[in-house]
Amino acid sequence: MTYHSVIRPDRSFRIEGLVRPSAPIIVAVAEGGRHVSASWREARPVVQVIFQLRFLAGAAVAAPQGIVTRPATLLLGALAWLCATWCVYLLNGLSDQVEDRRNGSTRPLATGALPAGVARRIVIGLAAVALALAGVVSPRMAGLVALMLALGWLYSAGPHPQKGNMLGFVLVVAAGGIVTYLAGSAAAGGPVKPDLMVMMVAMSLWMALAGTTKDLSDVAGDRAAGRRTLPVLLGDRGARRLMAGLVVVAGGVLLVGALLVAPALVAPATVLAVGAAAVVGCVLTGAGATDRRRQRRPYRIFMASQYAVHLMVLGLFLL
Repeated sequence: MTYHSVIRPDRSFRIEGLVRPSAPIIVAVAEGGRHVSASWREARPVVQVIFQLRFLAGAAVAAPQGIVTRPATLLLGALAWLCATWCVYLLNGLSDQVEDRRNGSTRPLATGALPAGVARRIVIGLAAVALALAGVVSPRMAGLVALMLALGWLYSAGPHPQKGNMLGFVLVVAAGGIVTYLAGSAAAGGPVKPDLMVMMVAMSLWMALAGTTKDLSDVAGDRAAGRRTLPVLLGDRGARRLMAGLVVVAGGVLLVGALLVAPALVAPATVLAVGAAAVVGCVLTGAGATDRRRQRRPYRIFMASQYAVHLMVLGLFLL
């Protein structure tokens, strides 16, 4: 037997009865994998993880026993929610290309590493998978996934994208947080108890109000895209003063709710209050900063506070 009788120089080859895929197929699969990976980076993994923590916290507070009695359903629900939030943030990346490039973003869409047409197809695929998985969990879960997708569309791509004005931003972001906690409770099969009500309202306000600190580093791009964020409307110093007040309100709601209605949440509320104080201090002392890393510092503290609160909630209600 000669070499050419075993390996043929055509589109596929056979070794001991197995047909190996042709090189073009391998290249296409590899390219598809790179595009999916790039879409994940575009969707901001650190944000995707906090959405999963919100979902799991909603499940843990509503029905701690659901982690043990409904693990498969909870896993399917979490995967459905991951696909939904991935879809929402990838859609947001598609709508933010002008400002992201102006702000010097290194995200895949802004740099061209992820073609926009491919990203649009992934958005559609993720939405379909999210709805399909949610439908397996329950009609309630499917409805919440559909609502989350609708909120994402309203925020980034509706006739009047709500990301472009302050009131729309606050309302849609807060609604997205509330829906996430409700989805967790739905997957766990639990009711909306006072503890869950306090947590989801307070932490959704934290998202919507304290989350405005992300705009401090994006003024140039937001102005170029016509977005009316607080720094664009009020200037750096005026925006920082208002943001400090919003952070105090957002951080205080959980503490007041815990003291009055949900004592089990006092420890997480204390952690959030400390985080809020750190954000306020950073916001007020950073006026006039031109270094992007320093401009982003309040937002990083805001994110770290969310992580700490949700991890503590999971520990308290599951252990």
